[in-house]
Amino acid sequence: MERIGRRSHRKSRAGCSECKARHIKCDEGRPACGNCTISSRYCSFLASHSRLPAAGEGSTSSLSPVFLSRQPDASPSPQRYSPTSSSQEFPLPNIEVVNLTHMELFHHFMHSNLFNLPFPYDDSEKWTASVLIIESALSYPFLMNEVLAFSALHLSHIQPSNACLYRHYAIGLQTHALGIFNGEMIKVNRENCMAILIFTWLLTLHTLVETVESAESADTRSLLDPFVHCMQLHLGVRAVKEEAWHMMLESNMGFMLEAVTGLLECVDPGSHTADLKDYIQNSRTLNNDEKLTCIGALDNIQWFLSLVDGTGKQGPPLATPFLSLISWPARINAEFHRLISERTPEALLVLAYYAIPLHLCRNIWIVGNAGQLLFQSIRLHLPGEWHRWLEWPEEIMERIPVSA
Repeated sequence: MERIGRRSHRKSRAGCSECKARHIKCDEGRPACGNCTISSRYCSFLASHSRLPAAGEGSTSSLSPVFLSRQPDASPSPQRYSPTSSSQEFPLPNIEVVNLTHMELFHHFMHSNLFNLPFPYDDSEKWTASVLIIESALSYPFLMNEVLAFSALHLSHIQPSNACLYRHYAIGLQTHALGIFNGEMIKVNRENCMAILIFTWLLTLHTLVETVESAESADTRSLLDPFVHCMQLHLGVRAVKEEAWHMMLESNMGFMLEAVTGLLECVDPGSHTADLKDYIQNSRTLNNDEKLTCIGALDNIQWFLSLVDGTGKQGPPLATPFLSLISWPARINAEFHRLISERTPEALLVLAYYAIPLHLCRNIWIVGNAGQLLFQSIRLHLPGEWHRWLEWPEEIMERIPVSA
C-alpha cells in the first residue's frame, strides 16, 4: 500500500515557545497567539516588550505584563549605579517594565465607579469596592492582571477614539491573568478566598461584555450559546462561595457580603411570575426535580421585580442594578444550566424572564443591550406555540422605567 505523505506546510519560525513545544503552527498573533488564548496557556509573546501604537501622534506603548508575577529568587538586573549597602544584603527581584498605560488603568480602576454601586456607609471614600478589590489584588498577580484588563475594557467603552488600544490591553492582560491562575492551581483558603471570588466574578462580567458586543455584530440567534457559557462561569463564583463563605465573612469585605445578603432577603414575594410558575408546576414533560429547579430560578427573578416595585420603601434603590448582575446567575444551580443547554422550553422561558432585569439595567455599561438581545435570541429558538408566554416579558420590558 502506498504510504500517504504528510501534508507540507510553512513553518512558523517566529512562533511562541508554547506552540513550538507542542509542535503546532503558531499564528504569531499579539498580544498572545490564538492557540494559547484558546487553551488558556501563557503565551511567551506576553513577556516580550512589544510596541503598540498609543494615543497621540507617533507615540508608542509597551504591553508588557505589570504587577504580574513575583520573582523573589531571580538574579538582579544590571544596574548603572552601585547598590546601597542595605540592598547588597538581599537578592533583588527582576523589575517588570511598566508603562504609562498600565498606570492609567490602575488609576482608572481606583477612581472610577466601574460597577455603578453606591455604598450606604459614612466613610464611603475608604470603603469603596475599587479600593477593597485593589487591596486584595496587590497580593495576587492573577487578580491584578484581571483588574487592569477590566479597567481597559471600561476605557474602551468611554473613550471610543482609543478603543482599539484599550481592547488590546484588555485581551492581553486577561490572557496573562488566566495563565497565572491556571498555572498555579490555586486552592481556596482563608487568605485567598476573596481574591479568587473577585477574580471569578470579574471574569464573568468581562465575558458578558464581550458576549454582548459579539452578538451586536452577528446574528442575534447566535447569542444564546455564548450567553449560556457566560452564565456557566458563575458556577465558579457559586463554588467558591459555598466552599469559603464563613471565611469570606471574616475578611475585610465581610460587611459588604452581609449587606448584600440582607438586601436579597428583605423583599416580600410578588406575583409577577405567578402564571409561568403555575404552568411549570403543572408541566407534563418535566420531572419533579426539574420543576423545582425552574421554579427556584424564577423565584430569584421575582425578587428583582418585587424590589423594583418597592424601591420607595425597600433598601438602597441604586444597588439594584449591581445586584441584578450577580444575584441570579450565581444562585441558580447546575441542573438549570443543563436544561438550558438542552433547549428545554420551560427553562428557556425562565431565561427570557431574566431578560427583564437585564433590560432594565441597560444603562449600566456592563449590561448594555444584553436583555433585548437575549430575549430576541430566545424567541428565535422557541417553537411558535410557546411564544404566548413571551408577551408579558416583552410588555414589561417596555413599561417599567430603566433603573437609575
